[in-house]
Amino acid sequence: MRRALFVSAITIALVQVAPGVAAEPAAAAKRLLFLTHAGLYKHESLRPAEEALTRWGPASGFEVTALQGYGQARERLDFTFVTRDYLSGFDGLAMMTNGNLPMEDGQRRGLLEFVRQGGGFIGIHCASLTFYNDPAFGEMLGGYFLRPVAQNRRFVLKVEDSTHPATRMLGPSWSLIDEFYLFGTAAWDAARPEENVDALFGHRIPVGFSRQRVTVLLSLDAADPSAEGLAHVRPGGDYPQAWCRPYGEGRSFYTALGHRSDLWTDNPLFRDHLIGGIRWALRLEP
Repeated sequence: MRRALFVSAITIALVQVAPGVAAEPAAAAKRLLFLTHAGLYKHESLRPAEEALTRWGPASGFEVTALQGYGQARERLDFTFVTRDYLSGFDGLAMMTNGNLPMEDGQRRGLLEFVRQGGGFIGIHCASLTFYNDPAFGEMLGGYFLRPVAQNRRFVLKVEDSTHPATRMLGPSWSLIDEFYLFGTAAWDAARPEENVDALFGHRIPVGFSRQRVTVLLSLDAADPSAEGLAHVRPGGDYPQAWCRPYGEGRSFYTALGHRSDLWTDNPLFRDHLIGGIRWALRLEP
């Protein structure tokens, strides 16, 4: 009996150290570029967002390159580094940006091609106020900001897809204090010049939001008492807040959430919602 145990122990040791038998390598972390450049309005949550996402990434399968874009003056935004070669060093691009950022046509085309060829795209909160001058970007992201519903108010969100990595932890609904958005439903039309114009900065919306283009994950529950008294929300209306879509060989995820700094510092459900969306966009989740 002792001899048998001794032989077994030797066999296990040999298996563990036998030359030429390599252990299965750990999967390399995905690489995510995070842009927080503000061309219109600098949210106070941009710095907490960079710090939080950089901290959350390693345990979630990705590493974040953050450039502190929020620290650049609006008049001096520099995007000369955004080239196809530079983007090729990443698996995904996250944007919490706003405004018609000073990128040349070729840079914007390269960004979209990066996603179309298999990259992941993650738009966070004010990203839907980015590139009103480029409808192709809006089509990839899914829509453009029209107006805020209200700021720092509690709303109930309906979970429309309980299986997606960005929402499966939420249950049937999610009560949250944040700033929520309404999105333009059609492209601006000269015949109706007052419609589909960004209510804060006056941009004409070039592409309307459509459920035919995206899968909605979260929407405001217009029938809930939390929506009562709001001028632009009516029972039976459609108010999406997070969605996803394929884009060529790539994936695009957008969430309107993230306005408040405390969501980034002290809200585990928001963290899990965002990480789930990022992991899906990076193909770390099916």
